[in-house]
Amino acid sequence: MFETVIFLLYGLVAAAAMVVTMLEGWANHDGLTLYRLAGLIACLLWPLTLLLFLLHGCVARLLTRFSRRMA
Repeated sequence: MFETVIFLLYGLVAAAAMVVTMLEGWANHDGLTLYRLAGLIACLLWPLTLLLFLLHGCVARLLTRFSRRMA
């Protein structure tokens, strides 16, 4: 259940970023250029880096709690 919610949120954020990228190209009359394609790929990857950053913070917090108990 929790994994489904995480994947759904990830997909929604990535889709929103892709829509904004495509609308920007449409407004500038650029079409699908190599840079636009790279931007679309980046839209798929940046939520993953945000997720990894948040997980790193959670793990670091847990390790700090465990190290204080051991001391």
